[in-house]
Amino acid sequence: MKDSRVAEIAWMTVIAIVVAAGGNVVLGMLAERRAFGAVLLLVVVVLALLNLRRAFVANAPTARIDLTKAATYLAAAVLAFVAIGLHVHWAIGATIAAAEAAIVFDIVTIAARPKSAPGEEIT
Repeated sequence: MKDSRVAEIAWMTVIAIVVAAGGNVVLGMLAERRAFGAVLLLVVVVLALLNLRRAFVANAPTARIDLTKAATYLAAAVLAFVAIGLHVHWAIGATIAAAEAAIVFDIVTIAARPKSAPGEEIT
């Protein structure tokens, strides 16, 4: 059985590079269509809040890690909403930095996840 963590880390790294390279462009396009961007990012913020609540309510051994990871994605979503909704310049860079921090934290948690033994799955 191959370890799927390597593929996950590789794809998360690709996503981090794409966010770093194209984050300004995406936020700029959402800012041009401010109503659509605000609605879309409001949905993203609500989904991030629900993910944070799910991580808080879950009584899993990894609850602290899951909660921290969900909070970093929520911070990125809120900053993106601020960048589009209020159109403040500092929020654009802060959004990209928060998204990068969330992705890097996600990569670290994937790398720290124990390798599954043959015949058993880790959820």
